[in-house]
Amino acid sequence: MSYKLHEKTWQIIKDETKKSKTVIVPLGSMEAHGPHNPVGSCYILAESCSKSVGEKTKVPITPVIPFGVSDPYQNFPGTITVSSNALSLYVKEVSYSLVGSGFKKIIFFSAHGGNNLSVLRELALELRETEGTLCPVVHLWGVLSQLVEPGLWGEGIVPGHGGEPTTSVIQYLYPELVKVDEIKANIVKNPLKGFKTMSHDSHKLNGVIYNIPLLAEEITQNSATGNPTRASKDIGRVLYEKLVEHLTDFVIKIEKLDD
Repeated sequence: MSYKLHEKTWQIIKDETKKSKTVIVPLGSMEAHGPHNPVGSCYILAESCSKSVGEKTKVPITPVIPFGVSDPYQNFPGTITVSSNALSLYVKEVSYSLVGSGFKKIIFFSAHGGNNLSVLRELALELRETEGTLCPVVHLWGVLSQLVEPGLWGEGIVPGHGGEPTTSVIQYLYPELVKVDEIKANIVKNPLKGFKTMSHDSHKLNGVIYNIPLLAEEITQNSATGNPTRASKDIGRVLYEKLVEHLTDFVIKIEKLDD
C-alpha cells in the first residue's frame, strides 16, 4: 500500500484514519546555497527524507510544500521567497483540510529553518487549541546537525549555510546536482564592527551571540557561509541514514501517543 497521500482514494484515507491519524507534511525552500549546491537543497531533503520515513513507517506523507520564507537570500537568482503571512495562511488551510479528513497528528518536516519554524510553531499552537491536534515541528537540518559526531570534518571546518552538512547530504542524494569544481572555502565578512559574524542573523560579541538580521550579500559574496571543502558522498550517506533512523523512531513514537 502506498504511503503517499495523493495516491490514495478518499475511501481508503477514510478507512485508514480509523486506525492511524498521523500524517507527515514536508516543507522545503528555494534559495541560494552557494555556487556548488542546487537552490532546491532544502526541497530535496524534505522530499527525500519524508519518502524514506514514509516507506519505513507507512505513515502517509503529503506532497512537499516547495517555497519558504527566504528573504535574506532574495537577491541571489533562483531564490523564491514568500511572506510569513502567505506561508502561514497556506499551511493553515492545508492543515485544517487534513484535520477535516480525520488526521489528529500533523508532523511538519521542514528542511528550511528561519521564519518557516516560527510560522509552523504558531500554527501548531493554534491547531492544538482549536482542534486538539498535535503538531510536532521538525527542522530536518537542525535535527541532523545534532546527530553529527564531534570532529567529523576535522579541525577548522565550521558547519554553515551552503557548507556542511548540506553539501555532503546532497552529494549522496543527487551527486549530479553538486558542482564539485565550485566547492571552496567561503569567507564570511564581518560588517558589524566589533562583532564576529556567524550567519546573516547571528553575530557574536564577547562570547555571546546576538540576533541582528542582515541580508545574505552583506556577509557573503556567493550566498554560502559554511566550509564544504571536506564534503563527501560517504559522509552524506552516514548522516542521511542516521537522520532517517532517528526520525523513523520519532514518528513511530508520535503515532503511538494517545490523541
